[in-house]
Amino acid sequence: MRDKLRLSDLSILYVCLSDEWRTLERRCLSDATYFRNIGGTSIILCHEKSILDREAEKESIPRIYFSSDLMRWRSKLNLYFQLQLIFQKQQIDIVHAYNYESLIPLGMILKGSPETPLIYTFNENIEWKRTSFFDRLFVSRTDSIFTFSTNIRELAIESFPVSSRKVHVTGAGIDFPAKINRTIHPQDKKKMVTFISRVCNDLTPIKRVLDSIPSILHHLQSVGFEQKLIFTFLTDVSWYTHPLYDPLKRMILERHLEMYFSFESKPLSCASFQDCDVFIGLPLPELFTDCDLFALVTQTPVLVPRTSTRQMAIKQGKFGETYHPEDAREFKDKLVKILTNYSKYLEELNGVEVELQELHHFERYAEELYAYYEKLYVQRLRYTQKKKKLA
Repeated sequence: MRDKLRLSDLSILYVCLSDEWRTLERRCLSDATYFRNIGGTSIILCHEKSILDREAEKESIPRIYFSSDLMRWRSKLNLYFQLQLIFQKQQIDIVHAYNYESLIPLGMILKGSPETPLIYTFNENIEWKRTSFFDRLFVSRTDSIFTFSTNIRELAIESFPVSSRKVHVTGAGIDFPAKINRTIHPQDKKKMVTFISRVCNDLTPIKRVLDSIPSILHHLQSVGFEQKLIFTFLTDVSWYTHPLYDPLKRMILERHLEMYFSFESKPLSCASFQDCDVFIGLPLPELFTDCDLFALVTQTPVLVPRTSTRQMAIKQGKFGETYHPEDAREFKDKLVKILTNYSKYLEELNGVEVELQELHHFERYAEELYAYYEKLYVQRLRYTQKKKKLA
């Protein structure tokens, strides 16, 4: 055992086998970059040519590739054998996973490596079978589960065969702007922003928004609302390379709504939402999304699909509203409610960034991440040394 543990002496394998670019993938890249920046060795196991692969290349973080998805047992076994080779060829002191499906092969390989901690960041809707023997056996090898909010922690405790003391709320770990500089629009204009992921290829939820706009405009006009609405589609790549750019333009032109729409490309951060009057969120296959947080930090009222996590984030309507993803009437009514009571939401949001920093600021997250890495590694090291003495 080292006289004094230094995390900069360790090597961490980050496992994120996804072709998406969601909160989890961004969290994986941020964690690996942070650990590399404090002097440790970060290695990312990912799919070749995935967005995570390309973004990690920009950060000069080494990658190892696995080509298959993990929905079949054959693929899980292939990953198990690849992990065996990785552990034989490289020093891996900690494993941090971001996909539930990777936990079974990781648990299989780490059952034989009791000195290596396994951490899992949980933020996905999973189909977990409590009756599955192999799930219980190998997923229980997880040393710690990180979650972004208290209700996700409660879900993890219900879902996973691990002790509740191993499940922690770490927050989202985002960079907050030093100062909120909201863009003040002319009194006759309101800007609605919807973020479209760079890999999004489903028009269905966006079509529901488009189809609701004529009735929204008609209703606002009938109650004397005189401000002009501009709906902006925001993405973090060039729109000319986005798979939905041409279909979206056609849909807008077919409905004769071109005067109400614009397209913008900006990096995904709090700063990109400072000129936003209302953020409109789309349904996403994740429990927590950082986009909602970016908007709230900049004191922007939000209208987002109804989930328990999102209801908690907006304090049950205090900082915005939720809607059922397939209910166009509710979407219309809630957006009209925000626009016609706009000053009330702004008043409630005043100073909310201070509250959010206490849980979600990156500096706080980094401190907790460092402490958990250190604690889990030392615990596993002491455990294996004790076993050796007893043997």
